[in-house]
Amino acid sequence: MDRHISTVGIVINKKTSKEADLVITLLTPKIGKIVALAKGAKSIKSSRLGNLQLGNVIKVQLYQKNNFFWISESQNIDSFLQTDKNLAQLNLLFYFLEIVNQFIAENQQIEKIFDISKNIINAINKNLIHQYIQNEINFLEVLGFGVPQDIKDNFAQKDYKTSQKLIKRFFESIIEKPLESNQLFK
Repeated sequence: MDRHISTVGIVINKKTSKEADLVITLLTPKIGKIVALAKGAKSIKSSRLGNLQLGNVIKVQLYQKNNFFWISESQNIDSFLQTDKNLAQLNLLFYFLEIVNQFIAENQQIEKIFDISKNIINAINKNLIHQYIQNEINFLEVLGFGVPQDIKDNFAQKDYKTSQKLIKRFFESIIEKPLESNQLFK
């Protein structure tokens, strides 16, 4: 069955395929996490490349055929890199996008995850650490992992540095390996 779909999505991963194509992973509110091909997006003539940056919230026109998606058009709704970012913000973005990729399976739609993810990216964008950690806690709860009491206690005491370390350690214990994005800016 062939069909056209219009949706909003967060760009959570991108890879080059061939010379001018991109394989884009999107987190959408209704379809969940999907992988789509943006044919010719790296071409100098393409207007889509600027929209398909990590952390961007975009409106996208998809064409679906045989359980695979192609991106025909994209429009930027909220660009993460619209203003200058420091390395800590970029590291947090890459860290969070890696978590989304690890914890949500392709074609899996989980209620509220899109909105929580949007809130996390917005908190990173505005350097709101309290809001960022609160949404990470919400992310864990919605996924059904619960939140260890030591994370809740440190967050309640506004010890955000310790809270974040504990959350990171908890994520890594669930996936049973260290997160790679942490090594990017060391």
